Amino acid sequence: MTLRRRVGAVLVAAFMAVGAIVTSAYFYVHRSVQPRSGEHTLPGLSQPAAVTFDDWAIPSISAASELDAIRVQGFVHASERLWQLEFFQRVARGRLAELFGEAALDADRLMRTLDVWSASAGELEAASPSDRALLEAYAEGFNARLASWRGPWPPEFLILGIEPQSWSAQASLAIGRIMALDLTEWRTELSRITALATLDAAHRRALGAGYPAWGPTILQDTLLSGANPPRLFAEGAPGGPALAVAAQPTSAAAGGPPHFDFFPGFGFSASNSWALAGSRTADGHPLLANDPHLSLRAPSTWYLNVIAGAESNHAVAGMSIPGVPGVVIGLNRDIAWSFTNAMVDDADFIVEGINLDGSMYRDTDGWRPFETRTEEIQVRGRNRPETLVVRLTTRGPVITDLVPAGGLTLSLLWTGLEPEGASTGLLAMNRAGSADAFEQAVMRLRSPHQNVIYATTDGEIGYRMAGSVPNRASGQGALPASSERMSSGWSGFWPPDAMPALRDPETGYLVSANNLQARPMFGRVGVDYPAPFRARRIEDLVSRASGWTVEHMRTTQLDSYSLWAERYRPRAVRAARRAGLDSLALVLETWDLRTEIAARGAAPFYTWLYRLRELLVADEFEVGDGWFPDLAFMEIVENRDSAWVDDSRTSQVEGLEALEEEAARTAARVVGQRWGEVHRERSAHPLGGVAILDRIFRFHVGPYPSRGGRHTVRPDAPSLRSRLDSTAWSLPAMNEYGPSARFVARVAPGDMAGHFLIPTGQAGNPLDPHYRDMAAVWTESSLIELRPGRLPDTAANALHFLPRGR
Repeated sequence: MTLRRRVGAVLVAAFMAVGAIVTSAYFYVHRSVQPRSGEHTLPGLSQPAAVTFDDWAIPSISAASELDAIRVQGFVHASERLWQLEFFQRVARGRLAELFGEAALDADRLMRTLDVWSASAGELEAASPSDRALLEAYAEGFNARLASWRGPWPPEFLILGIEPQSWSAQASLAIGRIMALDLTEWRTELSRITALATLDAAHRRALGAGYPAWGPTILQDTLLSGANPPRLFAEGAPGGPALAVAAQPTSAAAGGPPHFDFFPGFGFSASNSWALAGSRTADGHPLLANDPHLSLRAPSTWYLNVIAGAESNHAVAGMSIPGVPGVVIGLNRDIAWSFTNAMVDDADFIVEGINLDGSMYRDTDGWRPFETRTEEIQVRGRNRPETLVVRLTTRGPVITDLVPAGGLTLSLLWTGLEPEGASTGLLAMNRAGSADAFEQAVMRLRSPHQNVIYATTDGEIGYRMAGSVPNRASGQGALPASSERMSSGWSGFWPPDAMPALRDPETGYLVSANNLQARPMFGRVGVDYPAPFRARRIEDLVSRASGWTVEHMRTTQLDSYSLWAERYRPRAVRAARRAGLDSLALVLETWDLRTEIAARGAAPFYTWLYRLRELLVADEFEVGDGWFPDLAFMEIVENRDSAWVDDSRTSQVEGLEALEEEAARTAARVVGQRWGEVHRERSAHPLGGVAILDRIFRFHVGPYPSRGGRHTVRPDAPSLRSRLDSTAWSLPAMNEYGPSARFVARVAPGDMAGHFLIPTGQAGNPLDPHYRDMAAVWTESSLIELRPGRLPDTAANALHFLPRGR
């Protein structure tokens, strides 16, 4: 044999050996996908139970009782979403840096400072015996799945070199508190503090824009004739309420909120929901729709399931969160319900007076030493743990040890650390059989705060706000309070029956899209409502609804018409004409204002709009970030506010027209580009950022072209536009935020039907074909029907469970 042939034979053998190793490794890891058929013994089960999976791997759980059904749900969640549950628990306990190193330290420091894990233990101690039994049954089902696991752990565990932790009732309760943290506006308030500290009175005045007169409210009240819309800061008092930091505008320290790149992102920070009475539907029965807008994660935040306990006549279907017993959004045999963020100001910052060495703070009875708690955080890649010393006052933890704010020492009061949470209310909502019983259940949901819209088989539609609203005067929570005024924290909370509510409005519809509950409540419930374009658009559509069906509700969820563009396109066109950019003007004029994938006007419009915003704030926020709400931007542009328009860094006085023309010249660069070419969406996985891992395991789901834009009913990520520099208008853009699920319910006696879809798939293992199968139909949203108490028409697989000893 010649040398060349011998070398060739060796190379062929080497390649075959490598191929065999890779193939063997692939098939080994693939065994981590757990079978959806077979028989298991489940400790604690009272009677045999079964789980039937449909063609989408959506389980229907059939058991003798609610307790048995929840035990099986814990088993199924662990089988399908083991890595996700591990991730959630590590978030709650502040242990992400053990896996992801320095990049996760901010999240861990925050969670150790707030100590939601201990707060969850307190909630568990206060739970009723029946609720505690359900929580513990869920955890026992999860742990039974761990004990009976077949094959290797899912790929994430193998890559990171860890084994899954057991589950507990405390871990389930902690998820509700992470949701509450994700929803709270305290990070916005910190940004507001820093902005007001650095701006003069003329600039602060424009930032006081409140809720506009054209914005609809959930309770459907209107602004009284001759009345002015509420403002965040009263006229003549541009600094707003008494604020220590406003008196020292040069003292702001650099810094910003912690990085939450690894945070789960399951607060419903911007969502849509509406209900139609039977007078507006084709069959005379109510319809309800909900699409919660969250960070898009792979696996999805949501897991679809149907749960039934025969002896208790318990039947519920819909969207669960792995780790949480029952259904979060969905329907039972009598009621369908939905959630949107209520935008409650549920946190206050207290300005603490401290001594020179920072060891003591001033309290009502003099100086008091800070209580301290030392935390050790293990960090991947370090030889020694990070040591974190948390300082605590009688009001709460000192948050500015993590996030500087104008050189102040601020402690944090937050409702998410109160004893009551979400579990009691959610479990009661699952069981409610009437509007009255359901509203009583909503009153027990104390955190996180939610707008809850529901519809019943009795033909009723209703709304009630859930959560905890602190007692305080209007607007007091928008800025820090002195320790003298808040020496003992809040005096209490609104009683549950004082929360805004409405049943069977004369209009025949209800709309909630993070808009103001009622005009007198601005400043009392909250102040950080988004510009209410989504609510306005939905109300415009449903107020004309007649003979609507599930299909009408579904297509409304996909609506991409931009009222934001309708308001400002004329300005953009005039600016393009003045700048001699006729091709840009023509593209904008002929655009139908829909941000569809094929749209040619969306890219230049959004580029123009956010380039204009950057030009307005370039001298005020030189670091490219700051508190600058869209409503403030609108007020500045429409009132031609000279303080913001003129660039203080130049000798000449700039006019708004010149800035609009400069923005038009930037927008002209993207003329001809379709929106879907430069606007894409994906559901992100924490390990998907490692390119080689993503190529092998396809952790990310997407990207794919995406419709929607800022403030459209089908939205995109606020984070795409949050920075005030070129990041906001540079294209292409990758969106990792948006509708995390779609749900439409037809609420008819004896014929309840929910229609659902999530953007990824049911499975949490990337090697499972159901990890991403729903992504193929997500763009056009072909919904999947689920019915409480009814098995699927087609059964792909089934698991059978026997009590121990049978």
